[in-house]
Formats: sequence, C-alpha cells, structure tokens
Amino acid sequence: MHRLLEKILQESGLDINTVPAKEDWKVFLERLDRILATEENDPNFSGPVHHDSFQTHQALLEISQARFQQRIAALTSVIPDLIVYVDEEGKYLDIISQGSEDMLYRPKEEIIGHTMEEIFPPEYASLFLQATLQAINTRQLTVITYDMPGRSGKRFYEARIMPTHVKENGKRTSIAIVRDMTAEKKSIEYFNLLKKIFHDATEGILIISSDNQYLEVNDAFCRMLEIDREDLPGSKLNDYADFFDRETMERISRRMEAENFFSGEVKILKPDGSELPAWLTIDTVFSDEGETTYRVAMLTDISELKKSREQLHFTATHDLLTELPNRRLLFQRLEETLVRCRDQGRSGALLLIDLDDFKEINDTAGHSAGDRVLQECVSRIRQSLGRDDLFGRLGGDEFLLILEDDEDKDLPLKTAEKIIEVFQRPFQIGDELLDVGASIGIACFPEDSTESGELIQYADMAITHAKQNGGKRITRYSHTFDEDLKRFYRIERALKEALSTGGFYLNYQPQVDITTGEVKGFEALLRIRETECGPLSPAEFIPVAEESELIITIGYWVFDEVCRQIVEWKKQGVTPPVIGVNLSRRQLMEEGFCDEIRRRVSHYDISPSSIEFEITETTFMHSRQQGYQVIDTLQKMGFRPSIDDFGTGYSSLANLKQFTVNKLKIDRSFVSDMCSNESDRAIIQATIALAKAFDLHTIAEGVESAEQLRLLKEMECDEIQGFYFSPPKNPEEAIAFLG
Repeated sequence: MHRLLEKILQESGLDINTVPAKEDWKVFLERLDRILATEENDPNFSGPVHHDSFQTHQALLEISQARFQQRIAALTSVIPDLIVYVDEEGKYLDIISQGSEDMLYRPKEEIIGHTMEEIFPPEYASLFLQATLQAINTRQLTVITYDMPGRSGKRFYEARIMPTHVKENGKRTSIAIVRDMTAEKKSIEYFNLLKKIFHDATEGILIISSDNQYLEVNDAFCRMLEIDREDLPGSKLNDYADFFDRETMERISRRMEAENFFSGEVKILKPDGSELPAWLTIDTVFSDEGETTYRVAMLTDISELKKSREQLHFTATHDLLTELPNRRLLFQRLEETLVRCRDQGRSGALLLIDLDDFKEINDTAGHSAGDRVLQECVSRIRQSLGRDDLFGRLGGDEFLLILEDDEDKDLPLKTAEKIIEVFQRPFQIGDELLDVGASIGIACFPEDSTESGELIQYADMAITHAKQNGGKRITRYSHTFDEDLKRFYRIERALKEALSTGGFYLNYQPQVDITTGEVKGFEALLRIRETECGPLSPAEFIPVAEESELIITIGYWVFDEVCRQIVEWKKQGVTPPVIGVNLSRRQLMEEGFCDEIRRRVSHYDISPSSIEFEITETTFMHSRQQGYQVIDTLQKMGFRPSIDDFGTGYSSLANLKQFTVNKLKIDRSFVSDMCSNESDRAIIQATIALAKAFDLHTIAEGVESAEQLRLLKEMECDEIQGFYFSPPKNPEEAIAFLG
C-alpha cells in the first residue's frame, strides 16, 4: 500500500517530502477515492488490505505534518520581526514570531490570552488598539511608529497591522508585524545630521567624482565663489581654475598629482574683481580596492581670521592708546636701522621725548584727561615729522623718534625744535586749559654709539640733564653727562643721608620794610652740611630733590623745623614775624598734604598766620585744579600764600584775583641788572603797579646795592630782601633782629 500512495502522489504531481497545500490535498483525496472505489468493486480486492493501506497513509500524513511544523518553527524562530495574532478587542491570540530579544514587552506566556490594556500602559494600549481597529474596519494595512523603553534604552518600532479573513470565537482578527527600527532611525538621523552639516556648514564644500565631474555642493561654496548652483551640473574641477591665479593652480596640481591631497592658503579671485583669502583643502576618497572614488574640496573663509591675526599683531607691536609702535617694535626697528645704516655708511639720531610733569596732570585732572593729553601730544608731534620717520611710545609719557639721514646733520636739532614749538600752545581738555611741556634728549649714531642699548641710555641721560636744568628744553648727549649723572646720584645719596642723620639746617633771611627798615618777616632757607660731594648750594641740591621726589620728605622736615623754631623763640620771650616757607609743586600735588599740615600745626600749637607759603610763579601757574584746591584750603586754614620769583612766568590776572595772595616777590634776575637794564626796570615798575592795583605788597629779592634800594624806593616797592641789608642768619643770629 505504501508504494501505492507514493504512486498516487507522484501521479498527482506532488512531492512526497512536502506537506501538500489545501488544493493539492483535495486533488490527492479525490484520486484516492477513485482508486479505492475501483478496488472495492474488484472481487480480488480484500478489506484488510484496504484497511492497512489507510493506516499507512495516516502515518505518512502525521510524519509529514510534523516535518511541516518543524519547518514552520525553524522559519519563525529566525524571523527578526515580532508577529502577533490579535482579535478586534485587543486580545493576543498567538505570538507567531518573538522577534529580537528586546521586542517582547513581557514574557510570551504572560501575553497570550491577555488584552492590550492588561499588558501595556494606557497611552501605548490606546495607540495599539486604535491602530488594530482601523486595520480591521478599513480592511487595509495600517502602519504606526512609536518608541518604547527597553532593557538597552529607548527603542523605536514600526508596526504593520493587516486584517485577516478569519474569525476567532466570532471576533475579527488581524496580524501585526512589529519591526525594530532603532538602527534604521539612528542611521536616518545620522544621515540627516550629515546632510544638515553639509548644507549648513560655513565652509564651502564641493564633491566631485573620480573623473572630476561635479556631484554636489553646499550653499557656502556657492556664496564664497559667488556662483549659482544651477550652473554647476556638468562642471568639472578644472572649470574652477579661473578662481585662482596661475601660480596657485600649478601648486594645487603638483600636490594633487604627487599626494592626491592639497591643503594651503589661497586667494579666491571673485567675479567682481575682489579677493577672498581662504584655506583650501582637497581630499581624495578611495575604495576598498584603492581606487579613487571621490574628491572633496573644502574652502574656509579666513578673512576674519586674517583680520584677527593682523589685529593681534598690531596689539602686540603697537600702543593701543596712541596707535604708535610700542617699545618692542621700536627696538626691533632701531636694530634694523642701525644695521642698515652701518652697511650703507649712513647716520641718524634718536630723539627721546619726555613730557614734563605729566604725572601731575593724571593726579589733578584724572587719567582720562591724561590719556587725551597724550593723544593730542602725539597728534601735534606727528605734524612735525617726515612721512618716513619712525615715531613710537616707549611707555608712560615717554616717546622715541628714530631719524635716519645722511645729508642734513642739523636734522635732529631742527626736528626737536619743531616738537618743542608745538607744545607752546596750551591743551584744551574739556573745559580746562592745560600747559604741557616736553624735554628732548638726542643721541646720534654712529657718532655716540652704534649699539641700540647705549643710544637709548645716552638719550635718557640727555633727558635727565634737560630736566635738571628746568625742563622744556633740548639737550644733545655729551660724554660729560656721565660725570653729571654720577654727581646727580651722589647728591641724591647725600640728601637721603642728610635726612637720616640730621644733615639739614635752616637759615633765616630778614625781609625789611623799605621805608622804616623794620624786619617784617623771615624767609626760611634750607642748607645742608658738607657731604661726600663737598659743599652743596641750594641751586645744586634742590633740583635733585625735585627730580627724585625727595622734596616732599624734605619739605615736611622744613615745615616741622620752622614750627619748632617758632615755639623755641616764643619760649625765649620773642614774638617772631611771619616766616616764609617755600612750597614746591610736588608738595602741592601730594595727596593728603593739607591734612598733614593741619596735623603738624596742631601738634606744635602755633597759629597758621605765623607762616607764609611762598609759591613760585611757575608753580602757581601750573598748579591746575588740584593745586588751586590746596592753595584755597591753606588760605581757609589761615595761611596766606605769596608768589615768589614773580615775572619769570606768565600768571594770569585771574590767578591773582582767585586767591588772597599776601604779596608778590620780584625775582632777583630783574633786580640784579635793574640799574643798567631799562627793560628790567620797566618790568619791576609794572609789577609794582599791578600789585598795587590788586592791593598786594611787593618785595624785591636779591637787593645788594644802595642804588638798587634807591630805585626801588622811587618805584614804591614795599619791602626788600638781600645781602644789602643782611645775608641769611642762623636762628641765634636772626633773633638779634627781633630784639
């Protein structure tokens, strides 16, 4: 019978090793029925034989079905998707394929027979049930996407839900195929990200094929080259040659041929004729077999970077306030100039320019005003210079000018005189007029030196010499300055030693009523005992004290000594007249000066009216706002200022009206030649007339002859001071005038 079944299957066109489909079973069974019917009518056919054939057939069918189930199980076990069988109420009837490890929300046995509401959170259950009903009701495929948390993080899924024609327990059913789309989604997101980066990149990107045909370009590339994307299809790499000069194209070609790579700075020649600095990189992409597949050109606009570099270089080599070359660049250029001049046999000079008393402007008018003064100074100096002259700021209020000229040996001096001249006009800073002076030191090369360091040092020594002699002047370096500078430092050391060892003392010169001969006051004159420098006159050590700022400490010592002497004279029963004390400009600018004077007067318990501060006309004129405030405060404390050396400066009438000045002291330079110099007599006469107009006393200093005294009486001068009446006396000798 087995052979019979095999024969029937073969005649029916069926494979004995394959489970027949439904239609194939029908053909097979019909043929079997016909055979069996024929055999039943055959008298030779026996019943037991037929029964055995059916049993054999049944066994074969069961074996075939088992094999079919094994194949189905094997197939579903390797399907990567989750396949579920669900009815219209959301009940899970079967899980045909479990998909990957992470796809089942719960174990299989906890899902089959349960509804979506029993398994999933409400938001997911609602989504799945709605999609299932939509597929069943519309009889169409329904697709939904969603994400759910998994053991390895959030996962993304796509569910394709298809209705079936089968009912289970009277309920319509559907098959849902769920696929894990996490990898695909990430790939799409990554692709979209790359696409966005490509199109939104600020760098211009061009992609071409291995045969240099255009493939893709981004907006930045079109924008940088000022071309339209529509014009690019069909273009080749060589079509972009016009955007570069020939030398650049040759450089690119050589590198690409040798290395299949190029990277370097280029200039893009734009259609409008302008140039765009850019960094060009061309990379070659190879296949796994080493064949060229693509070339990628990338352009980076470096115009802002170059501007930043230039700005950084400018910042590193220039002073930001004045935009002049700074110390670093000046010294570099000076070295270059010296080398060039040495090689060419040329000469030149350094002009070191230092503003006089600039610190006082900062202290009184403020740093903002000081900055504006510096800028205005630079503007004025530049107007005095040639186009090729190198002018820069060393720092603070110090400037350096490098001149190079082989023909005009007087050029340094002429240039310096022009610079001094531009400082003659006051500087208008806001509402205030400020007088600014400058001292200039000159050192020449190769005459003085060919070394930059020495030349700077020599010019600085010339500046120091100029300031020691009053400033606002030009000084050419001389080798004698070495000794002068050494003496300056020896005097400075002597002053410091005198302060610490009591080397200073005061003499007092009488100030006498020109009519009665009565002593109206004394001027306290500072002296110093002999030092390692030998005898020092005030004319020598006072400028050193001013320049080194020791004058502030010395000034407080003088004030204390005058106060102490007044107290001592009073103890001796003598009432001293007003004593004049010289006040320097640096003292006027000293912060807290008035408070310190008030404290010392209180300490000695003397009246401020006992002391008269003598302020030189130049100091008075240059006191500016802070100095005026100090003078005003001293007046209110009871001190009365007087103007010393009157006639040597240019005091305005406004200054004389602003303060209650006690008297004007006519400078000795006019008195000494008044007998023979008509101009000096005229100045003295005018000064006395001016003083009387303001109800001020006048005193002439340096009176040494009877003829001078006679002329001064005729001019109605009020007082005299000088050797004709008495030289300065020590305190013990001075008291004799008070008896």
